Amino acid sequence: MRTPAGFYTFFTTSDMLDAVLVLLTLFSALLLPLALPNELFPWGLALPGLVALVPVLLAVYRSSSQRAASRLGALFGAVSTAIANYWLAFFGDFSVWTIGGAVLGYTIYNYILFGYLYHLIHSTDRSDWYRPLRIALAWTAYEYLKSTGFLGYPWGLVAYPLAAWYPLAQGAELAGVWGLSFLAAWINGAITEFIAARDPKSFLRPRSRALRPPQTHVPALSAPTRHILAWSLVLAVVAGFGLLRLHHLRPPGDVPGDASEGEGEIRVLVVQQNVDSWEPGLFADALAQAQDLTLSALARHERTEGTPVDLVVWSETALRRAYHGPDDYYRTVPAEMPFTVFLELLGKPLITGVPLPAAIDSRNFSNSAVVILPDGSVAGSYAKQQLVPFAESIPFWELPAVRGFFREIVGVYGTWLPGTESTVITLPGDALPPGFSDGLAVGLPICFEDAFGWVPREMVNRGARILINLTNNSWSRQDSAQTQHYVAAQLRAIELRTTLVRGTNSGLSGVIDRRGFLVDSLPMFESTAAVMVVPAPKPQWTLYRLIGDLPGQLAVLYVLGIVVLGAVRRSGRKRPGLAG
Repeated sequence: MRTPAGFYTFFTTSDMLDAVLVLLTLFSALLLPLALPNELFPWGLALPGLVALVPVLLAVYRSSSQRAASRLGALFGAVSTAIANYWLAFFGDFSVWTIGGAVLGYTIYNYILFGYLYHLIHSTDRSDWYRPLRIALAWTAYEYLKSTGFLGYPWGLVAYPLAAWYPLAQGAELAGVWGLSFLAAWINGAITEFIAARDPKSFLRPRSRALRPPQTHVPALSAPTRHILAWSLVLAVVAGFGLLRLHHLRPPGDVPGDASEGEGEIRVLVVQQNVDSWEPGLFADALAQAQDLTLSALARHERTEGTPVDLVVWSETALRRAYHGPDDYYRTVPAEMPFTVFLELLGKPLITGVPLPAAIDSRNFSNSAVVILPDGSVAGSYAKQQLVPFAESIPFWELPAVRGFFREIVGVYGTWLPGTESTVITLPGDALPPGFSDGLAVGLPICFEDAFGWVPREMVNRGARILINLTNNSWSRQDSAQTQHYVAAQLRAIELRTTLVRGTNSGLSGVIDRRGFLVDSLPMFESTAAVMVVPAPKPQWTLYRLIGDLPGQLAVLYVLGIVVLGAVRRSGRKRPGLAG
C-alpha cells in the first residue's frame, strides 16, 4: 500500500502535476457554462457560479511559470467560450467565422489575463489579505474590456449567475453589472485562497513564497477566513438592500390602495413571427404573416378582455425594405392586404425594425427602429449604434480588397451604418391612456444593445420612461442563446429601474419590470402574439444612472496602474547607477 507521503510525491511529479492542472482548468471551463443559461438548465445554476473559477485559479496558484499559467488561461478561454457560445455555429453561411472568431478572441484574452493573474498571485510583496481583492479587480477589468468598444461582447460574465437570486441582483442599481462581477470574482478568489492556504503538504499547496503563511505570528483568523467572513457580510448586506428595494418597488396592485403617484401602464401587443429572416425572397410572405398574427391577436383580445390596446411591437428588421412613409411598394405589398391598408385597419402606433438609409438617395443603411402611426407617417426613428463586429460592421469596408475578402471568402455582402445618438421617441398622447396625455417617451435599443449598459442608460437619462428592445435571434436555433441574451438584458431593468419590453422574432419576448421580474412572456420559437400589460412608472434615480460604467473603468485603471508601477520598478532595478 502506498504511504500518504508516497501518494503526495506521486501527484507532485512534474508530468502528473501538469495533467492535473489541465484537468482543473477544464473543470472550470465546464462549470462556468453550466452556471450560465444552457440547454440542460435553461436559466443556469447560480451556485456553480460562485465556485466556477476556483479550479482554474488553483491551477494558476500551482503553475510553475507565468507562461504555463497563460497557457492554462488560453485553454480555459477556448473551451468555456466554445461550450457556452456553441450556438454561434448557426450564424448563417459565415458561422465558422463567428464561432471561430469568438473562440480565438477569448483564447487570446484569457492568455493575457491569466498571465497577469499569475503575477498577482505569485508576487512576493503582496500580503494574503489583498490577493483575492486584486484577483476580483483584475477579473472585473477583464469583463469590462471584453464588453466594451468595437469588439464588445458582454456574454458569459460571472455576474450573470447572481442575477438568478433576485435580492442580490438588485445591487445592480448601485454599481451596475460590474459590482456583481466583482462580488462573484471576489467570492471565487477568496475560496481559492482558503483552499490553497490549508495543509502545507496538500497537493494544492502554492509554490511561491508569497503564499506561505508567516511562521512567527499566527492570527486568530487567517486572511482567507477573514475574506470569507467579509464577503459573506457583503452578500448579506446586498441581499438585505435588495429585499428592501423589492418591497418598495412591488407593483401597486399587490397591496390594495397602495398605488403611487406617477404609476401608469399601457397595453402592448407583442408579435413574435418566428420566421427565417435570412431566407431570400420571402419578405412579402413574412410581412403578411406578421399582419395576420397582429390582427388575429387583437381580435382575440377584444373578444376576451375588451380593453384597448395602445401599441403594437414587431421585431428587429421585421420590415426588410426601407420605410419612410406610404410609397408605391407598401401600397401594394403584401397582395392580400397592402401594408398601408393594414396600418389604417390597425389604428394604433406600430414599432418595428427596418433598414433606413442615411439619406433618401443613400446606399448606406442603418439597422433601425421606427414608430409608424396609423396614417403611415413616421413619428421617429433610432439607428443602432453598437454593431455586431465583423458581421454588421467591418473595418476598412470601403477598401475593395477588404470587401472582396468578406464577400467571397466569409460570405458577408454588406454592413450597417452605425447610429450616432441614443434617440428617444415620444409616442403621441392621444393614442395612449389618460395618464399619458403628454405622450410617452420610449427608448428602442436594437438587437444586443440591451446587453450593454451604456445605450439604455443614455436613453433613460434622455427621458425614456420605458425601453423596448427589438431583437432577432432566430438564427441561433437554441433556447440557451435566447435566455443568455435575456439574462443580460434583465440587469438593464434593475440598473435603471425602468421597464423593458422585448419584442423578438423567436424569443425571449416579454416584459421585464423594474425589479428584473419577467412578468409576461411568449414561448420561444413559436409564431404567436399576445397583449401584455406594461408598467410605465416615472423614472427613479439610481446610482448607476449617475455613474454608469465607472466601476468597470476604475477596475481597468487599477490594473493599468499595477502594470505601469511594475514596469517602473523593474526599470529602476535594471539601472541602479542612475539613482542619485
